[in-house]
Amino acid sequence: MRRQAIRGFVLPMVVIALAVMGVLAIAILATSGDEREASLAVQEGTRSFYAADAGLNHVLAQWPDSNYDTRVVAAGSSYTFAWRTLPENGATYRAVLQRLSAGGPISLTVDGRSAAARRGLRTVQVALTISSSSAYGILTRGNLTWGGSVVDSWDSRVGPYAASNCVTLGVTCNGDLGSQGTLSVTGGTVKGDALAAVVSGCARVTGTCPGPAPTQVISSVSCPAGFSPAVDVPAPPATSYSAVTGNLTLNAGSSLTLNSAKSPYRLHNATVRSDIIVPVGSGHVDVYISGTLAMSSGGIVNMTGDPSKLTIWGCGADVTGWSVHAGSSAYFAIYAPDHPVDLKAGSELYGSIVAASLTSSASATVHFDAALGSAPVLVLMPGSWTEVAH
Repeated sequence: MRRQAIRGFVLPMVVIALAVMGVLAIAILATSGDEREASLAVQEGTRSFYAADAGLNHVLAQWPDSNYDTRVVAAGSSYTFAWRTLPENGATYRAVLQRLSAGGPISLTVDGRSAAARRGLRTVQVALTISSSSAYGILTRGNLTWGGSVVDSWDSRVGPYAASNCVTLGVTCNGDLGSQGTLSVTGGTVKGDALAAVVSGCARVTGTCPGPAPTQVISSVSCPAGFSPAVDVPAPPATSYSAVTGNLTLNAGSSLTLNSAKSPYRLHNATVRSDIIVPVGSGHVDVYISGTLAMSSGGIVNMTGDPSKLTIWGCGADVTGWSVHAGSSAYFAIYAPDHPVDLKAGSELYGSIVAASLTSSASATVHFDAALGSAPVLVLMPGSWTEVAH
């Protein structure tokens, strides 16, 4: 009887224990599934975030050629891009532009989705100020000392440069110097479009040019996030690049060919002793430099012959001086309003320069491309970048 009683007690306990173990097993499996779902969600969310950020950079890179700001002219107007696919990984993005005030900033909001089945959604947003490119061959916030050879102008929309493009002051010559500090011309010839007493069109060979300072707003530039990946900055012999520090060194005997599909290039310090090449048929290329640009030899070889195809931006809080050896027949624009620029001997720039201040060598030449005066300049408003929560 006692054994039967024990058996009668044990059997229900075993059944209960098995039931409890089954419940625990189900709970463990459910928890494991939840963790897997959570892990996948984080992974897809991260991929979607990078898709949104890449989409943002794509829109900014395409802007100079597409004039997107003309699609949102009135205050409060908006324009939505259809979903676009990123060629690198199949992720997609959609952008929305909205004009915040008449003639004021534009909000750029970009949704990103990964290419995976779950297609997570992340959103980033920035505010941009849009203005025309400089109407000056050289424009500075501070002092401008020109002791070079010639400043004149041409218009790439009309045809290639020729000295005969700029022969009559006040009629066809727009090689203006503009300074919001002191403008001093110590040598050479400045073929501007106004009287000598006006600082934006100083035509004097020597002396200081008085007059009111240009009123054009020269906004600082925020840097795009991160540095360019190493695969986007090929390192042939005599070239080194770190995607961790963003530092590029291009020594003699080497060259760097820029690919518009990889634009914008995002660098920290750039030391250039050889040629940077923009190939024939290239789209627009942006190069953002958050530190120092030191060009001691070599130069920019823009085979398109179009200055609007390459813009070098000085971005971020760094205010170190830039040394620019443009080389001969160098077609590009520099927008570095926080950096003093030293334009080196042998430089023959077809384009324009915006800088904190500028000095030039006696042999430097600037041929201002008037077409740049109609091209939009995008300036990311500091502190405006944010991720939008859903």
